[in-house]
Amino acid sequence: MEKLTRGETERLQSILGELRDHEATVEVLRRQISLLASSISELSMTVEAIKTIKGLKPGTEIMVPLGSDSFVTAKLALTEKVITGLGAEVAAQRSATDAIVVLQDRRAELEQALSRTREELGKLSERIETLRPEAEQLLEKVKREQP
Repeated sequence: MEKLTRGETERLQSILGELRDHEATVEVLRRQISLLASSISELSMTVEAIKTIKGLKPGTEIMVPLGSDSFVTAKLALTEKVITGLGAEVAAQRSATDAIVVLQDRRAELEQALSRTREELGKLSERIETLRPEAEQLLEKVKREQP
């Protein structure tokens, strides 16, 4: 019967702790990826909506969503001005063209963050896959010790 050496026991505990930490981080990264992708999608839809409105004439009737699949009909007063958020619950009126540029810049920043997060997730997944076989080998040795 093989027994784990003290060094093997410490290594197994270390690997299992590292795996737990990495798996928790993987879940956080997956949530971040989901949120980033959702924000990118929303920004893309907003840019397209502004482009559409920019091409309409003032006075054009549109359907404005209220939420819960409910809408109200409204007439556009201006088609060249848009109010966009600046952050910290502050908004400002901009030209439609400027708003599009600002939103596209935000989308580009989020796409970079998404790329970095995916890269980090990939590296972490590789590290997990590197550690797992060693942990399994040591755990198998523990199982063989037990009668």
